[in-house]
Amino acid sequence: MVKKIVTAFVSAFLVATAAAQQDPHYSFFMFNQVGYNPAYSGTEGMINAVAINRNQWAGLDGAPQTTIMCVDMPLNFAGIQSGAGITILNDKIGFENNFSAKFAYAYHIKVGAGLLSIGADGGLFNKTVNGEWQFPDEAEQIFNGKCRKMAFDLGAGLYYGIGGLTVGLSSTHLLEPVLDFSDDGKTYLARHYYFNAAYNIPLDNSLFDLTPQVILMSDGNTLQADINLSFLYNKKFFGGVTYRNEDALSVLAGLTIMGDFKAGIAYEFGISKLRKTNAGSFEVMIGYSFMPERSKPAQKVRSVRYL
Repeated sequence: MVKKIVTAFVSAFLVATAAAQQDPHYSFFMFNQVGYNPAYSGTEGMINAVAINRNQWAGLDGAPQTTIMCVDMPLNFAGIQSGAGITILNDKIGFENNFSAKFAYAYHIKVGAGLLSIGADGGLFNKTVNGEWQFPDEAEQIFNGKCRKMAFDLGAGLYYGIGGLTVGLSSTHLLEPVLDFSDDGKTYLARHYYFNAAYNIPLDNSLFDLTPQVILMSDGNTLQADINLSFLYNKKFFGGVTYRNEDALSVLAGLTIMGDFKAGIAYEFGISKLRKTNAGSFEVMIGYSFMPERSKPAQKVRSVRYL
C-alpha cells in the first residue's frame, strides 16, 4: 500500500513537472543561441565560447539555478562550408537536477546575398531526482531516496542571415524521450519550439548600434515571448532591456575587452504574482571569440551575439 502511495505521489510530481516548459530561459539569450538552435553553429566564421550562470528567483527555496556553456566554430572540409558546436547544461530545480551534453553540426549554403544554415544536434540528457517527500500536515515520511535516468536527446534548426538581419527556427527534444523511473513513475521531455529574429541597425554619424530582437518559445501549450532592445557603443560597451510576457522585465550590461573577451551581468525584475516571494533573478555571462587561422567565414553576417 505504501509503495502504491509513493508511486502515485512521485508520478504526480513528475507529470506536473513535464506539463510546464522545461527548457531554461535566459536574459542573455542572444549569446547562447547554439544551445537551442544548432543551425547557428559556425555562422559567424569565428570560434566562440560563452558561459552563462543564472540564479532565478533569488531567496526562494528550491529556485532554479542554471549554468550553460556553448562553444561553436566554422568548418571547411573539402570545400564544404559548415559549423560545429558543443553545449553543456546543468539545471537544478529544487530536488531535481538536469544535466545534458550535446554536439551540433550545421551545413551552410549561400542563398542569394545571405547565408542559410541547416543544423541538428544530439546528445545525452540525465535527470536526477533526489530528496524527501511527505504529504502535507503528516509527519510520516513516505519517500527518501535518489532516482536517476538518462536518455538520448535530439534537436534541429534552420538559420538565415543577410546583412544585419538574422532569423532562426528550431525545435528541441524532437523525440520527446521518456524517462522511466519504474515504480517511482515516469516523465518525458516535451518538444519545444523556438523562433528568434534580430536586426542590427548602425546609427548614422554615431558610435551606437541598435539591435531589436525577439525570441518565442513554446511547448505547444504555453507561449513565452522575450522582446529585447540592445545597444552597442563604440564596439565595446553594450546594454539592453528585455520584456518577457506576463513574467519579467530585465536589464543587462557588459563590455568587450581587447576585442576578444566579453562579460556582462543582468538583473530580472519579476512582474508576476511570484515577485512577492523572491528578490529577482541574476545572470552573469562571460565569453571569448576569435578568428581561426587560415579560416574565412562562409558569409559575414552582423549579429548581436558577438557585440
